[in-house]
Amino acid sequence: MAELVSLVINGRRVSAKAGQTLLDAGLAGGRVIPHDCATGQCDTCRVRIHSGSVDDAGTRIGDTVLACRARLTAEAAIEFDEVPDVVRRLGNVESVVDLTPEIVEVTVALRKRLAYLPGQYVRVSFADLPPRDYSPTLRSDGSGELHELIFQIRRQPGGAVSPHLGNRIAAGTKVKVEGPFGHAFHRLGRGRLVIVSSGVGWAPAWAVARASRLREPQRELLVVAGARHPHNLYMRPALDWLRERGAITILTCSGGPVPADARTGRPTLHLPMLTAEDTVVTAGSSDMVAAVQFLAAAGGATCYSDPFYAADRKAAVGTPRNPNFIQRLLQRVSRNRSTNLEPIA
Repeated sequence: MAELVSLVINGRRVSAKAGQTLLDAGLAGGRVIPHDCATGQCDTCRVRIHSGSVDDAGTRIGDTVLACRARLTAEAAIEFDEVPDVVRRLGNVESVVDLTPEIVEVTVALRKRLAYLPGQYVRVSFADLPPRDYSPTLRSDGSGELHELIFQIRRQPGGAVSPHLGNRIAAGTKVKVEGPFGHAFHRLGRGRLVIVSSGVGWAPAWAVARASRLREPQRELLVVAGARHPHNLYMRPALDWLRERGAITILTCSGGPVPADARTGRPTLHLPMLTAEDTVVTAGSSDMVAAVQFLAAAGGATCYSDPFYAADRKAAVGTPRNPNFIQRLLQRVSRNRSTNLEPIA
């Protein structure tokens, strides 16, 4: 019989067995740790080890581990950020609007509101098409109704879903939504908040930045947003909104010709020196996110991001990804709470 050990989750003690994962122990004890894939891929279940020790199964980053992989070995106390419960909602597409030749804004009207934190993501199924993960955001002027979910989606050539936006997916299309998921959401803080995005990674970045201005207007805020092609710099009005409210904003373009109001190169080229007092939120291409993670780790900053995978999620069930070089390095030298982010079709 497995040895009984004590596990404290956000101040509540539960009885568990040695060898159980933190996630399973919490579920058995009636304390649900936020999770999504439960296979070590999504990072949603990352928790802080407050005291004691666990077998981290190679998932440790600073004082955090993945609850779905880490196993109890002795008495331990863990903490996680409270998030809204995962629910399912039904709705219909309200509108599909082209923001650029490649990026569209899709507004979904839900029958019942879905609560989420700015920066979290949800799983969306349009009609009978495969589900995809998208981050709810706001329109460029900051507007959005409580019953609406607004998504900014890039049409991916050859994708199973995004090429249908504007034709098969149009006003009236039925939608199923599940969520929220993710841990790269807005958190109140005192140090500088640095938000870095590329492409449609602007969707969660804009949600977090706007929440910061409204909830903590005195906090120092730096927002760096960019795109490869000039015609995809659709975030200008939102950056203007932030700048008018005291944020420092930087627009970048890594392809030519570079507009007069943008800086040349990728967003990472224009980041200031990061320190342990900074909190970083990043979303966009996998290369850009990995570079931001590295810079944050080098400066001791706390970095948050959520993973989105281009491949069919079902193909990955039960097969956790091997961390790349930068992820392995981060696990050794940083206390970041992050993983790589990829576009989905």
